[in-house]
Amino acid sequence: MPANKKYLLKTRLGRGSKVLASTLGSLFAVLFFHTAMFFFFDPKQVLTTTLYSVFISWVLLMLITYWIKKPWVSWLILTIIFTVSLIGIYIGK
Repeated sequence: MPANKKYLLKTRLGRGSKVLASTLGSLFAVLFFHTAMFFFFDPKQVLTTTLYSVFISWVLLMLITYWIKKPWVSWLILTIIFTVSLIGIYIGK
């Protein structure tokens, strides 16, 4: 059964942006967040939890970016995660 047309994005740029945000954007957001955690907690404990939580949180962020209807909103959320993580890395150093 094909998808209902009213739920699909009209432009190729919007679809490509949503796919790029869900795969690469969410992966980098999760990796930056876990890198920031290395500076504030014990690195050995963070490493053991990172092995599991990176994949779980990556999938959750992918689902969230597909759940949001507009690609720019998902990019905004991912950018906020990036900047908070980068500020945490800067403060942790």
